[in-house]
Amino acid sequence: MKAALKPRINLEGRTPLETVIPLATPFIVFMDPASSCNFTCTFCPTGHRELIKDTGRFNGAMKYEVFTKAIDDLAEFGKPIKVLRMYKDGEPFLNKRFADMVKYAKNSGHVEYIDTTTNGTFLTPERLAPVIEAGLDKINISVDGMTKETYKRFTGFNFDFDKFVEGVKWLDANKGNMEVTIKIPGELITEDERQKFFDTFGDYCD
Repeated sequence: MKAALKPRINLEGRTPLETVIPLATPFIVFMDPASSCNFTCTFCPTGHRELIKDTGRFNGAMKYEVFTKAIDDLAEFGKPIKVLRMYKDGEPFLNKRFADMVKYAKNSGHVEYIDTTTNGTFLTPERLAPVIEAGLDKINISVDGMTKETYKRFTGFNFDFDKFVEGVKWLDANKGNMEVTIKIPGELITEDERQKFFDTFGDYCD
């Protein structure tokens, strides 16, 4: 297995905030390309669509013009932010202009590093190649089970697990300098499936 086991939150090289506040420029900015998701996960607020609707919160894709204005406005800080995190509550690949957004942010000079998190349903060459070319630095892939049945139970989605694995392999072979991480909640797998997880993905991520 070429991949290394890492904590979900990487604290390596972190600067203790108490030593640098107040900040003239934020370290990290979150922007959600899409606040909606194609999963209805039992453990995620976004999966409870009626509840989201009742709150009046916007549920959909961010307009490209809104995103570019937000990136342009980062110039007000005077120096680039360290990380642009292009996800929060939704599935970023639901925004058809996700790759364009990455490219715009990367070329803006206002951010040093861009990462995202995906549920993996759009891991196809057609969707991944433009994002790789745009310069995405890191992609975190969330795995929600090791079988189609487990996915259906927890996400409400008829997930093609074999196609997903092929997408991960394609990404590993074509990622260039992009870092790829894969994670799974421990409570979603048995001890036997834990080894299957490592056997399936261990050679295709960092």
